[in-house]
Amino acid sequence: MTTPTRVAAGLLSALVAVGALTACSGDDGGSKATSWSDAGAKAKELLDGTSGIEVSLSTGDDPGTDYLSAASGTIVADPPAFEGTVAGRVSGFDASSIDVVSVDGTLWINAPILGWTDQYQPADLCAPDPATLLDPSTGVSNVLTSSTGVKAGKSERGGTDNKEIFHTYAGTATGDSIRAILPCAEGDEFEATYRLDDEGHLRTARLTGVFFKDADPLTYTIDVTKYDVTKDISAPK
Repeated sequence: MTTPTRVAAGLLSALVAVGALTACSGDDGGSKATSWSDAGAKAKELLDGTSGIEVSLSTGDDPGTDYLSAASGTIVADPPAFEGTVAGRVSGFDASSIDVVSVDGTLWINAPILGWTDQYQPADLCAPDPATLLDPSTGVSNVLTSSTGVKAGKSERGGTDNKEIFHTYAGTATGDSIRAILPCAEGDEFEATYRLDDEGHLRTARLTGVFFKDADPLTYTIDVTKYDVTKDISAPK
């Protein structure tokens, strides 16, 4: 594998490690949160039922090895497809704005110098197809309902003009649920903080743990910025 393609392929692998899980903190909204057994189930139901989401991911940490620093994109549920960009470090090389498309079961990476290629598929990257991350049976919504020890925190105001109320929850995402998304994830447990809006949608997830081999723990903030997205995603020409 050439170095430019390793960069692009490695970044995609890191992207799906934390999958496809927006909120701004504010003053206490004063609204009482429901129990996680109810709230987590509702958040899963809304994720499983959406036509698609827009999602972004970022970290301010540097684990001292290859890693994903930022990503954003769109996932649609039917037919499953993904389109977005990733950035980070692979094999000591920094890269940004790497375009990725997954459609019709084929993964396409716009590798530097090489251009669009479908040479490397999810199985080669120790990762699932990112287009399937909204799958109700195997997708990221299962991380929510399999989390343990989740307790409700304060409600907060935020969003546009500080008009929205977000309910916070903190607990532990299991290593097994993360490995269902990324089989190579190293940690057995991941510290998790979730924010749900007043309608029950997952809007933010913060996950801390060891995502990559021989790397220090890091924290990813994952924002679901829009639900019920529809988009025609096609293979690059």
